[in-house]
Amino acid sequence: MFRKQKLQALLLTIALALSGLALAADYKYVGSRKSDKYHYPTCSAAKQIKPDNLIIFKTAKEARDAGYIPCKICKPPIKD
Repeated sequence: MFRKQKLQALLLTIALALSGLALAADYKYVGSRKSDKYHYPTCSAAKQIKPDNLIIFKTAKEARDAGYIPCKICKPPIKD
């Protein structure tokens, strides 16, 4: 199980780098194009997002303005 989580985290990092998105320091939250939730990148639900569906947000406000709501697992803030 731990190995699978490490692999998912590695794949998420690689996907972000390959897609030309900002480094981890430039965003705080992630979401999926197929969901209405936003998460901390370390959330177990976020680690299941396929790279093609991954969306990043710099702030909670940005996620909320895009129509996303906080994940009930990792509980990111409504505003930051």
